[in-house]
Amino acid sequence: MTALFVLLSLVSAGDVNRGITTEVWPVEPEAVVGEITEPWQAEPPGLRVVYDSQTYDTLSFRMLLPPLTGLVLRCDPDALTLADTLAPDYGLTADAEAAVAAAPAWMRPDLVDNLMQLMSTKQNALAEMILNPTDPRLRDEIAFQAAHISPLHLMTMNLSVITSNLDSLFAIDDDLQYVEIVDYGNPATDDDYYSTTRYTAHEGGSDVTFEIPYEIYYWYVIMPRITDEFPKIIYERFWREFLYYDNGTTSYTANPAGDPYPLLRDVLDDITYVWDGEKHVWPSDRDTTSDMCALDAVGWWTSRVLPSKYTGGPRYIQPNQLATCHYGNCGECQDLFCAGLRTGLIPALGTMDINEDHVWNAFWWPFDYASPDEGVWYECQVDLGGGVTHAADSNTSYDDDRTGSAKHCSMIWNWRPDGFQWSTIEMYSDYCTLTVAVYDTAGNPVPNADVKLSSEGWHTIQKYKGFSGITDRNGVFTTTLGEEQNYYASAYLESLGQIIDSASALAGTHFSIPCTLTTNYKPQPRELEFSTYERFPIEGKIDSVLPLPSEEVCYIVFFNNYAEMGEVISGTVSFEGTDLRLQADAEYDLGHCPTYSYEERPSQSAVQFAPGRLTDFMITDYEGVRVLGVAEPSSPSSVMREPLLLQVVPFSRGNVTSFTITGCRESVKLAIYDKLGRRVYETSADPDPSGNATVKWHGADRVGQAQPSGVYFVRVQSGDQQLTSKFVMLR
Repeated sequence: MTALFVLLSLVSAGDVNRGITTEVWPVEPEAVVGEITEPWQAEPPGLRVVYDSQTYDTLSFRMLLPPLTGLVLRCDPDALTLADTLAPDYGLTADAEAAVAAAPAWMRPDLVDNLMQLMSTKQNALAEMILNPTDPRLRDEIAFQAAHISPLHLMTMNLSVITSNLDSLFAIDDDLQYVEIVDYGNPATDDDYYSTTRYTAHEGGSDVTFEIPYEIYYWYVIMPRITDEFPKIIYERFWREFLYYDNGTTSYTANPAGDPYPLLRDVLDDITYVWDGEKHVWPSDRDTTSDMCALDAVGWWTSRVLPSKYTGGPRYIQPNQLATCHYGNCGECQDLFCAGLRTGLIPALGTMDINEDHVWNAFWWPFDYASPDEGVWYECQVDLGGGVTHAADSNTSYDDDRTGSAKHCSMIWNWRPDGFQWSTIEMYSDYCTLTVAVYDTAGNPVPNADVKLSSEGWHTIQKYKGFSGITDRNGVFTTTLGEEQNYYASAYLESLGQIIDSASALAGTHFSIPCTLTTNYKPQPRELEFSTYERFPIEGKIDSVLPLPSEEVCYIVFFNNYAEMGEVISGTVSFEGTDLRLQADAEYDLGHCPTYSYEERPSQSAVQFAPGRLTDFMITDYEGVRVLGVAEPSSPSSVMREPLLLQVVPFSRGNVTSFTITGCRESVKLAIYDKLGRRVYETSADPDPSGNATVKWHGADRVGQAQPSGVYFVRVQSGDQQLTSKFVMLR
């Protein structure tokens, strides 16, 4: 690739107004939380009967196994037949199940994971969008948003944002000369269809074309969220359409004091290359983009639409509002530049350096055009009035290792549109490495535990929150950090205080921090003590031939015995002679991390780990299946039995949360827990003759004290059926 030029630029250390637009929360000392007297453990979603009396000699599957649940297959060694018996009950509506089946196969587990956290009305609304798009080519883009916008945002946002975000997608694509959307497969006939973008670049005097990986296309071109903003329609348009066409109720191009502000559509009209691999700096008085590449042109457009630095007034974070206010610092530039790049179908994200009071953007670019899957996030930055002043160099952070500015950066991270964040300090600075290992009171690893990091801000002793991560199946979280800084951490509910001091934080140093929790709240795996013929864990892929224990009917069980992390598995079970052949792939673990850093409201992110690890594979007998809490259906009536379902309507009217339970055969017990696992309310209700029961909660605990807004859990039990759900109460 053509050599990249370096441009140095400094940030004023005495700037009164912080450059970022996000709210910075001071870090308060976190108290060590002691033993919780009433630990609460999430219940598995349960299993549903899928046995239909059909038998097979080969069974194939790919599915999400939520925590503490599994897939059970019935095996008859004498007849050499297999049958579907029991599978996870995700609690999806019929429309939602149809939408999952219509989505690309590679996307289905994540779509299930998101939909199962929503009430039925939201499931059906999203299903309608997926099943009946205005253009069949949009089905995968709609489904990806439904699968990856945070569930807590889907609960509260106007879902029309999803379709509005795409209304003009193909029209913009037709306009632009340097990019085209390409579709692979047919949504009507193919299981693994997908879309991506193909670009024309110019380098060394030659035109080069390349496509980006489809994951990059969906995450960083299509997704409607940039960093901390809540996805909204403003001025009757979503930002992709508004910035390109300027046809909302408020115009951003109108300028009563002078010439109109440039329209993004006009700026990109004659651009033929997405980028040429060079870093350009355009003077502030330049008034044309005639010889620019698309990346530079969007940066030039951003600097012209935001010509003034922030001197007072509202600090907007919505792209439509930023385009019409025409002022800002680096935070405003980051948000508008990213929205402009994605509108121009260029993959982009926000990069955060909160503690050093600076933020910027990054765009995805392949290392090698012949191997486009191998790429890098190159940084790019807009300085007000100057266009793109940094592209594909490491000076945007102004770290001493790159610029000699005596500024040592602490935490720099990239922001995925669902709120998940990951460290990228190594792109900008020398760095050290941190590993935090979290254990429970018995010394067992704790997976899916939050690890939160903080450090002092630049030229201040005030501590600010950085990014957070979650532990993997082994209870371990590893990340990179900038050198010569102090760091503080908490793991789950445990404050670790200062874990690294600036004198020790030397480049290349690896810090290992153990943490033993003083609370037993974190859900634990089940003890499975029963006689099995065969039981072993699966890590990654396996291809084995297993002797069957006898000629009696037995059960093949794939059981996810972790209480916090889901598992995506695929495989085939077949006979090889009188033995059983198992081909299985534990594709990835799926944990959830509630992100808090500079969020407008809470968000829940799904984090994938690969390769996955399936906790237990078993060949067991009927009694062993019963120990797992499931049983083979013994009669047609049990097959047709209506499952227990729960619909939650948070504070629908009069500040009352309504719970509707269907499929009840006995009296219903309902309990509500706060996010610390403390039971705040419990009651019971009898079902009507149709098996329906309704319970209302006025947001108070058992003694009448009002509860604060936040995340709550509800557990419902009726007879031998029970289910658990999560909901948000917003006052």
